[in-house]
Amino acid sequence: MSTYNINRCAIILLEESRFAGVNMCAVMVRRFREEDVEDVLEIFSSLGLIYGDEKIDGYRKLLRRMAKEPPWYDLYLVAELDGRVVGRVILEAACPPYSELINLYVHPDYQGRGVGSRLVQACIKEAAGLGCSVMSAMTDPVGNLPAHRLYSKFGFRPGILGDPSSKRGHTWLFRFSEKSCVAAFLREHPFAEPHVSRLKVDFHGRPLYRMMWRDPQKGEALVLYLEGQPSQTPEGTMPRVAGFSYREGEIGLGGIIREGIKTIREGENSRFTVSLWNTGSKRLEAAFNASIPKGTRLSPAPEDIQLVGLCPKEEKRLQFELTWLPGCRLSEFTTFPTVLVTCFFLLKALGLPLLTSAGFKISR
Repeated sequence: MSTYNINRCAIILLEESRFAGVNMCAVMVRRFREEDVEDVLEIFSSLGLIYGDEKIDGYRKLLRRMAKEPPWYDLYLVAELDGRVVGRVILEAACPPYSELINLYVHPDYQGRGVGSRLVQACIKEAAGLGCSVMSAMTDPVGNLPAHRLYSKFGFRPGILGDPSSKRGHTWLFRFSEKSCVAAFLREHPFAEPHVSRLKVDFHGRPLYRMMWRDPQKGEALVLYLEGQPSQTPEGTMPRVAGFSYREGEIGLGGIIREGIKTIREGENSRFTVSLWNTGSKRLEAAFNASIPKGTRLSPAPEDIQLVGLCPKEEKRLQFELTWLPGCRLSEFTTFPTVLVTCFFLLKALGLPLLTSAGFKISR
C-alpha cells in the first residue's frame, strides 16, 4: 500500500437537498480558480459568514493566494450554474483511507437546485480515486434538517454525537465506501441494524465512541470504536477508527491501537501498539498492511509482517515505531494537527480489511 501525505481540518456545512425536477447535469463542478474569488466572496457574504470591508478584503487576499498556490493536501472545488460559481467545498483526502468533506456552502438563491448534491458527489468520486474508503463530515446535531437530508442521501451516518443542547455541539458523520469493511459486512447482512453510542464506552481500557452494525437474526456484528470528540477544539484530535470487533459464525477478531506519547517531532520516533485477539473458535490468519504519511518511516515495515496468525482465544501485540524523517515536510494544519498511521487486517471471510489508526500531534 502506498504512503501518503497527512493533513487535517474541520467542517461546517449548510445545503438544501430538495431538487426534484431540477436538471442536475446543468451544475458543473471543477477546481477553484482565481477568477472565482468574487463569486465565492458573494457566497460567504450572502450566508453571513463574513461582513465588513476589512474582513472581506482579508478573505479576498486569502482566496487569491489559495488559487495561485493551492495547498498540496486538499482539493478546493466549486459548483458553477447559470454562468456563475454558486457553491464551494473543500475535500481533505491526503490521509487515505480517510477523507473529509469540509465547509460546503451554497448561495441562498441556488439552494434546492442540486448544487450541494453535485458537490458531495464530486467529493465522493475524488476521494475514491485517491484510495479513501472512509469520509467524515461535521454538522449541527439538531435543527439543520436540509444538511442532514443531504448527507443521509449519500450514506453518511452519525458516529460521534454532539450535544443537542449546545448551539455548536457538532456531530461527526461518517460515510463508508463500497471498498470498506462496513460495506463488505452489509453485503452479507443486508438487514443489519446500525447503532451509535450516545457517549463513549469502555473498550479494553480505552474510552471510545462506538458504531455498530448487528444482524438481528444471527446476532453477528461489526463494531468500530472511534477516537475523537464532538466539534473542533484546539486540543482535539482527528476522528478515526481506533478499534474494531468482528464476529461472524465461528470467526471473531478484535483489535485496538494504543499510542505511547501522542506527539511526534521531526527526526524522532513515536511508538504505538496494536493488540489483536481471536474471539472465535477457529484459527485465524489476517493479512497485514499499513498506510503511513509521506516523509515518515514505519518499523517494522508492513512487508516484514505480512501475515498475523491467531489461535482461538489467543492475543498478540504488534509494536511499531513511526519516525518523522529529518528534512521532510509534513502538512501545515489548520485545526487538528494529527499525523495518522493506519493498520489493515484482511480476513478471507470478510473480504475487505478491518482497520485501526494511531494519531500523533505534531510538536515543533
